[in-house]
Amino acid sequence: MKSLYKEIKKRSLFYNFLFVVTTITSVVIISSAIIFFIVPMFKKYTIVPANVYVFENELSIKVQEEINKAISMNLEEIYNRLIANIQFSIALFSAMLVIFAIVFGVIYFSKIRDAEMLIKEIQKTPDLFFKQFYREQYNVNVSNLFSQNYIKRNDAINKLTFNPEIEKNDYDLLQDVLINEFDYAPHVYFHQNISAIISVLMRLDNSRTILLLMKILKEQKYNQIKHYNLLTHVITDNSDETVTYIKNQLLINNEMSTTFVSSLISNGFLNNYIGYIFEKCDGLTLQMALSMSYSDTWHININDLYAHISIREDIDAQCMQIIISHKLIEIKDKITLVFHFYSKNKEKFLQSLNYLVSTISNDENAKKHFLHIADNDKYKGLIQEYFENNTHHKKDFADYMENTIIKQDDNEKKVKAPSVVIKEHGLHVCKDGITVIDNKGIKHNIEQYSRSLIGPMFPIKSGVMIDNIFIDIEEIKKIKD
Repeated sequence: MKSLYKEIKKRSLFYNFLFVVTTITSVVIISSAIIFFIVPMFKKYTIVPANVYVFENELSIKVQEEINKAISMNLEEIYNRLIANIQFSIALFSAMLVIFAIVFGVIYFSKIRDAEMLIKEIQKTPDLFFKQFYREQYNVNVSNLFSQNYIKRNDAINKLTFNPEIEKNDYDLLQDVLINEFDYAPHVYFHQNISAIISVLMRLDNSRTILLLMKILKEQKYNQIKHYNLLTHVITDNSDETVTYIKNQLLINNEMSTTFVSSLISNGFLNNYIGYIFEKCDGLTLQMALSMSYSDTWHININDLYAHISIREDIDAQCMQIIISHKLIEIKDKITLVFHFYSKNKEKFLQSLNYLVSTISNDENAKKHFLHIADNDKYKGLIQEYFENNTHHKKDFADYMENTIIKQDDNEKKVKAPSVVIKEHGLHVCKDGITVIDNKGIKHNIEQYSRSLIGPMFPIKSGVMIDNIFIDIEEIKKIKD
């Protein structure tokens, strides 16, 4: 403001000086013109009376004409000179008017320009005032940003949110404020403080802030209460470094990985990683993604689920149960996936195959797909063996008993009764109540078995599998008694 006023004052003095000099010069020029040009003209050609002397009583006509002509020419010449002098005076006056007009015009427009600049400067005054106000406020609040008193600290952090004068040069200090906040135990203002600081840092440098948040997550032990908000910001970034970090976290299979899945789902980013989860992730991470895909609310893309799952080397049995019960997956894909993993590990996926057979027991179309896929050379022997060892499932395919997958030879051994198996192996319940021991001293863990995992119509029973025959623990106790 002061510099502008000084500039305007200097310009005013200059234009006043120019006006005085121009005025004096004009006066001198006009005076000189009058003295040296106009006055001599009037003095040289002063009009005086003409004296005519007549020597005779009568003048001849010729003499009268000559006299009149001489007088007339003299008067015309004097008149023309007067007119010329007047015109010269007018021209000189007009020239002076132009000079004055130019001088006054320059002064006038310079004053208008100065006024415009002054108005603009006055308009900037509130901005300058507030800029200075917010900067001073920030400097005063710096100490409170690290205060042990959470109320003062919260007040100082909240003022950061509405301070437009924070610059990139302040980033390092605010970064320390964020890291410092995680050193405190969670309190009533904790999440508000974290969100406010992160929003300010994002405004200053988004990429740098994402890297900072990932650094905090890497260096600090994950705390659901403290760190959950950080995940929301990280998953929105699609840089290569961030995507790699998220994928690595999804593989860990712990609380943080499931939290990542939850955050990706709730923010609509899960489809960006769904293929990777289906192919690489195990345990709770994969189970959560599969379970959430049941609902149309989250719009999870499972169109390529079979293509992703089929390239895996292994999968949790619980995840396979979820796939079998998934209504949006085609039955052909379910059957092929069960056969595929059953061929890799019969013991692990036996329950999955049992569950699959139970779920299609009332679906003729599904049974046809089952037998058609089982007829493949890769699976035919396995499924035939399965029905030989689990003959109770054959009744689910009563209409297909002539199929080579289901049909048994005439000399097929009859299924032993559970009581016979108990006596043959000398089974009895151990004192610990969780194992059954046979006459060879081999212990068998008591587990929960059910024909189906869907609903209460097939109750879960405790027992053991001996010679591929289910032995109810209660039957063992009865025989012992």
